Amino acid sequence: MDHLIALGSPDSPTKRPSRLRHRAPVTTVEEFAAGLNALALGGDGWRSILARIAEQTGREARLIGVHGGVFGATDGGDATMSPAEVACVFAGPQPATVTLADGWTATALAVWAGQRRVGLLLLAEPVDDRTLTYLNASTTAVAIEAVRRDAAAAATAETASRLIDELRYGALRGAGELTRTAARFGLRLDGPHAAAVFAYDGPNRRTWSTALSWLEMPVRQEDGEGWTVLSGDIPREVTRIRVRLQGMVGDGTVLAATGPLVSDCRETARSFRDAETVLGLLRRRAGEAELLHATLGPAQLLLALPPEQLNVFVEQQLGPILDRPELLLTLDAWLATRGSRAAVADLLHLHRNSVGYRVGQLRQLLNADPLDPETAHRLRTALTARELLHVFAERTS
Repeated sequence: MDHLIALGSPDSPTKRPSRLRHRAPVTTVEEFAAGLNALALGGDGWRSILARIAEQTGREARLIGVHGGVFGATDGGDATMSPAEVACVFAGPQPATVTLADGWTATALAVWAGQRRVGLLLLAEPVDDRTLTYLNASTTAVAIEAVRRDAAAAATAETASRLIDELRYGALRGAGELTRTAARFGLRLDGPHAAAVFAYDGPNRRTWSTALSWLEMPVRQEDGEGWTVLSGDIPREVTRIRVRLQGMVGDGTVLAATGPLVSDCRETARSFRDAETVLGLLRRRAGEAELLHATLGPAQLLLALPPEQLNVFVEQQLGPILDRPELLLTLDAWLATRGSRAAVADLLHLHRNSVGYRVGQLRQLLNADPLDPETAHRLRTALTARELLHVFAERTS
């Protein structure tokens, strides 16, 4: 649209113009609304709808989703709003004046599609009564486009969800066909990739579901978890996606875990199984939000062993104290702090003398010195194996 002032124009890059250079021929509000609705029904998308609004009103327009993300902007603006700020506009008197993080001030109008909140339609200030009339007339077209996108997204998400299920539980079709199907969704299964799971058990479950549907890769939603496949710089991708999801849901903590890196779609199901175990380990680690298979250390090797072997090893190494949870906690803290009585007392809220007494019991019952390097490594591995057994038990319960 050559009549819009472009971002690369001589104007200051931090102060976008709010007024367009040209105004469209004046049409009645009814004619404008009918034309805009036709655009929406024809599937022209946010860009065409916002451009037509801007053309008619002579003001730059933006559309912000209910979770604060930018759906579209005629001026290229990308400043987001927090979900709480958007909710305030929906709850307050209409219209409302808002100022975004980039200094852009606009009149905001809440858009509904039935009972569903679509987002905020923003028009650059100043907005007079006549311009506000056109803004109000625009909301139906925005709602139509939202409903159309929902239907398309639901169909795509259902197909993508089935693909992730195939990868997660093992596909019946051939590897070549599965790889080609995944490629249509942007997944490269013929190169290094890993299963990833994002989990949320906070209060904003509906927001969480919507946030997952906005991810650019196929996702399978299930019981507060979102399953997908990642490639490339996986640690960076995990952090990027988790932070984005966390910003959308607000309250509560988003967790992220991955399985091992594999290079064949016939191995992807194993990566998904291990990702589920890694998530179980993460849930047991207070204060942590991400855990990658590649950072597990000895647990990577232990994951390959059947639970029966792990159980035998744990019994051999920790048998005399398995029914003494206080001694297991003390051993864990003792190894983690390399035998610092003061640090263990701090961690477990004990008197230093109590720590000394418990360590004495450990030496006696285990018939070994927990600080001997070889013994410490063996006991640490046994504690990790025991933790894995608890995760396995939780998965099957």
